[in-house]
Amino acid sequence: MHWKYEADKNLVKRDTFKWTIVRPGGLTNAPGTNKAAIGRTHLGQISRDDVAQVLALLADREDAAGLALDVVGGENSIEESLEAAIKRGETDFTG
Repeated sequence: MHWKYEADKNLVKRDTFKWTIVRPGGLTNAPGTNKAAIGRTHLGQISRDDVAQVLALLADREDAAGLALDVVGGENSIEESLEAAIKRGETDFTG
């Protein structure tokens, strides 16, 4: 985790390209649920399937550039949670 943190610290200083950091909770092999909490979240777990869905949705979201998003299992759909987190525009990286 230390080196992931250091890499994130380095990345947030960059402005020559657009970036988005996804910070999933503990990864599980359970089937995806299409539900997540995204943004400043509690500690938790999330399936690899659901993280993959978040990444796929972010691929075309230029409005998420410059954000670090925590992602854990949640009650709302991934699409709803992601839209709300991007709309808030609050990064979760405080390093």
